[in-house]
Amino acid sequence: MGLIYDSRDSASMKSALSGNLATARSVLTATQSASNHLVASLGTEELSGKGYSAIEAMFSQVLIPSLVDAMGEIDTLQTELDRYTYEDSKVSQFGVLKEDELNIQLEATKNQRDATERIMAVNSAAAITLSAVPGLGDALRSLNSQLELVLTQLENDVRDLEDRLRALHGFDAATRGLFQNTLTSGFVASPGRVAPRAGWTASDLMIMLTMIGPAEFERMLAGDPDLAQRFWDNPPPPEVVAAWWKGLTPDQREKWCQAVPAIIGNLPGLDADTRIHANMIQFQRDLYDTSIHPNSPRGVLIRDILTALRVGRFSGPGLDYEKLAKQEKPPRGLLAYNPTAEPPLAAVAVGETGAEKSGKVTWTVPGMASGLGEADRLSGWTNAAVNLYNAQDDIERGVLHMVVAWIGYAPPPAFPDTSVLEGNRARAGADRLTKELDGQWAADTILGGNPRPFTAVVGYSYGTTVVTNAVSKDGALTHGVQSVVLLASAGVEEDIPTAEALRVDGGAGRVYASQSSQDQVADAGRLGSGRGDPRDESFGAKVFSSEGDAAQGLEPTDGHDSLGYGTDRGGIGPFAHATAGHGYFNGRTEAVKNAAAAASGLDGKINGGTH
Repeated sequence: MGLIYDSRDSASMKSALSGNLATARSVLTATQSASNHLVASLGTEELSGKGYSAIEAMFSQVLIPSLVDAMGEIDTLQTELDRYTYEDSKVSQFGVLKEDELNIQLEATKNQRDATERIMAVNSAAAITLSAVPGLGDALRSLNSQLELVLTQLENDVRDLEDRLRALHGFDAATRGLFQNTLTSGFVASPGRVAPRAGWTASDLMIMLTMIGPAEFERMLAGDPDLAQRFWDNPPPPEVVAAWWKGLTPDQREKWCQAVPAIIGNLPGLDADTRIHANMIQFQRDLYDTSIHPNSPRGVLIRDILTALRVGRFSGPGLDYEKLAKQEKPPRGLLAYNPTAEPPLAAVAVGETGAEKSGKVTWTVPGMASGLGEADRLSGWTNAAVNLYNAQDDIERGVLHMVVAWIGYAPPPAFPDTSVLEGNRARAGADRLTKELDGQWAADTILGGNPRPFTAVVGYSYGTTVVTNAVSKDGALTHGVQSVVLLASAGVEEDIPTAEALRVDGGAGRVYASQSSQDQVADAGRLGSGRGDPRDESFGAKVFSSEGDAAQGLEPTDGHDSLGYGTDRGGIGPFAHATAGHGYFNGRTEAVKNAAAAASGLDGKINGGTH
């Protein structure tokens, strides 16, 4: 684990240590004065005798020298605190510095810079080579002008990150070795690390849940709001969470949901009903929180959630939005809710939560330009999930289905940002998705009593890169999933060479891929990143059609979008979009029907079969 500095924790440590030193100095001074007075009285007519002589020897030879030593230690600590305060003044302006994250950000920013330079070079060459195509050269030169601005910002970002790393390393070098000696008298405790909480493990957090009651936990969270994010970043093992929750009474569970809904609602291993209930408690508190600006990312997300749950049309005091959302057709619920993350993170469950006990659960992962905090991002992806759910329900009547519209990671922004060509965001997203998938297994088996849980994962665009990282056999996933569907893939990393490298029950026979022939955006994503195409024969996935089938009343997908819009495609090649009704997840497309069948493991229901 790399170096960590937090100016808030540092300030708290300085304040606490300064107060402790002042208290210790006061106590020691008073003790010295009393001891000196006692020693002066011993041997006089006031206090004399063999017993008093022994006491005098103990005080003179042991206690008083110890008090002098302790006072010297306090003076040393004060000197070190003064040194620490001086060095802290040089670095505190940066707030929070995490060496590992800064190194990752620096590498990613340099990679973005280099990728941008490569794209500009390709554009320049293409402008010359294709100069005969009317307007194309001007368009590419205009695009390079925009990329120049991006490149300048990336260079600035590289310098800023390097400055932060230098400041962190300088602070570490200057303060290393301070506060190593503590007072033997016990008056002053060691200040320890500047940010001790950052080192809490998943097991530590689980112990906190089992040892501390909900009321005390609520007070802890109020004093340290970042605690909820630590549970999100490093949740306890889902099987342990599920077993702990199973042992609680309904009354105890409700107390936990009311006390710390921001933690309970996002704990992998808990059942969907519990998570939805806790998240809706927190959501309704936020809904009426006047300190949340309506145009802030949190404010925008709140409106987006109301739309996604189809409850925005209701208003008035005392409304139960959780109940109203469940009454929708199909039912909906807020399965994940982390509004203070940057960007905000959330997920909506569509369909029957009973699918955890005896049905099929499908997680859907979107691609670039789907990050939350902007209007209609979650509601749009939820609409895609609704269409997938309806297709599954139509294909497999009598089986309970739940589809999760998951935006629990920070997707790459839209072009001209080039991070879609890098893998850092996909790996970060995969880390959380892995925890959610193992949590789904724990919720199904331990809490739901399901002996044969069925979990599918559908990735779209850059979401396919997230998904394949998450279910890689080389990753952290403990329990295999039952189906993986990769639509319009932005590419699979080279360290995942075949479908057999994925932790899927049934192996490559339960890995599917598809892309419309009219989708050039996915092609460009793979070309620019160097990632592989899961449709390649060498990868070994089953490939199905997204071209449409008029005889079956199935529409084609005519662009890269999950949900199409407009009456024309708006451009050519990678600049075009899907038209209304012709995205991958629009309700009457061949793509969504086949994705639904593949996710359900029903090869016989895939229109046109696979190859």
